Amino acid sequence: MSFVREPYGSQTGSVNGRAGWDDLVRKVWPAVRRSFRQPGPVTLEGGIFIVLAVLIGLAATNTGTNLLYLVFSLMMAFLIVSGAICSRTLKRLSVERSLPKHIVAGETTAIHLTLRNGKRLVSSYGLQASDQLRDDSVVGHCFFLRVPNRSPVSASYPCVFRRRGLYRFARVVLTTTYPFGLIRRWVCLRAERDVLVYPQILPWERLGIAAPPDFGERESRRKGPGTSLYGLREQEPSEGSRWIHWKKTAQLDRLMRREFESEEKKNVCLVLDNALELPNNPATREAFERAIVLTASVAHHLLLSDHQVELVTRSGRVPYGSGPHQRYRILRALALIEPVAGGGKALVSGRISADTAVVVFRCEGQNASIGYPQGAQQHSVANLVTPNDEG
Repeated sequence: MSFVREPYGSQTGSVNGRAGWDDLVRKVWPAVRRSFRQPGPVTLEGGIFIVLAVLIGLAATNTGTNLLYLVFSLMMAFLIVSGAICSRTLKRLSVERSLPKHIVAGETTAIHLTLRNGKRLVSSYGLQASDQLRDDSVVGHCFFLRVPNRSPVSASYPCVFRRRGLYRFARVVLTTTYPFGLIRRWVCLRAERDVLVYPQILPWERLGIAAPPDFGERESRRKGPGTSLYGLREQEPSEGSRWIHWKKTAQLDRLMRREFESEEKKNVCLVLDNALELPNNPATREAFERAIVLTASVAHHLLLSDHQVELVTRSGRVPYGSGPHQRYRILRALALIEPVAGGGKALVSGRISADTAVVVFRCEGQNASIGYPQGAQQHSVANLVTPNDEG
C-alpha cells in the first residue's frame, strides 16, 4: 500500500510512510548522484537549501505527513533541475582571446575574451570567465550576462604584468550558478597563447641618471635645422620674419636672414653585461632585472629622440637602427635575455669614435676587473638585498 493513500496522522500511515521514504530514496538518490557527478560544489545557498530539504524529509519520515513528503519531493526536483540547467548552460561554448601586439610590464593592458554559443536554440546565462596561465595562476576575470545562440559576445578585463618575460596562457574557466544559484558548475576551455611582455619603461627622472652630454647632437658643418649660426643671406619675399637678423638688416639697409648648421644625433651603443657569477641569488637576480629596466628605458628615450641605437649583450647583438621597429627589436631582446655564466673580456673594446657614445649597464661588483674603453659611461646597479636580509 502506498503511503499517499493513508489518512493523515494514522499509525499505519507512519509505518507505510517509512517504507515510502525508503522507496523514494532508492528512486531519487541515483538522480541526485548524476546531478553532482560533474565537478562543482553547491553554493552557500544550495547548502542551506539541501539542509532544509533534509530536515523536511526527516520531519516527513517521523510524522508520516504526505504534505511534507510532497514538499521534500519538490525541493529535490528543484535541486536536480537546477543541476541539469546549469550543466546545459556550459555546453557547446568556445572562447577566443585577443591581446595587444606590444605589451610593456607595469602598464595596464586590456585583454578581450570572445565567447561563442554553439547551441541552436538555447542561450547561456550568468557566465564568469577566469583566464589562467599554464601554472594555474589566474590573470583576470570578466562576466557574461547572456550569450545568445550562435552569436559571439565580447568582454574585457584589465591586466598589469609586473615583470618582463614570456607568459603562456593555457585555458579559460567558465563558471555559472544559473538558474537558481544553488549549484556551481564549471568547464575548462582550451585557449593557448604565448605573450611576450617587454621590460618596464621608466621616465628619465626615475632612472637615477641624467642625460649625458654625449647623448646630444653634434654639428655637421652643413646648412639645415639646428641652433648654431651657419651664415646670413638676404630675406626672400615669401619667407617669414622670425629669423631676420635685425642688427645686420639695419646696417645693410636690406632684410637679412639667419641660417643655421644642421645637427646630427650621435650613435649610442648600449651595453648590457648579463654575465652573473651567482645567477640563482635573489639579490643578484633582482639587480639584473633592474639593469634590464634601466637599459630598456634609456633605449626607449634615445630612440624617441631620433638617435641611432645599438644593443650589445653576451647573448647577442641588435645592430644600429632607429624608429619604432628598432625600439621593439631591442625591447624583445631584453624581454628574453637570461643571465650567462662567467665573465670574460669587455663587450666593447678599442677606441670609441667621436660620433658614438657607449653606455655600459651592469650589476654592482660584476666584472670589476674588466676595463672598457676610455669615454665609455658605466652605470652599476646596486643590490638592494643584503645577505643578512635574505636570512
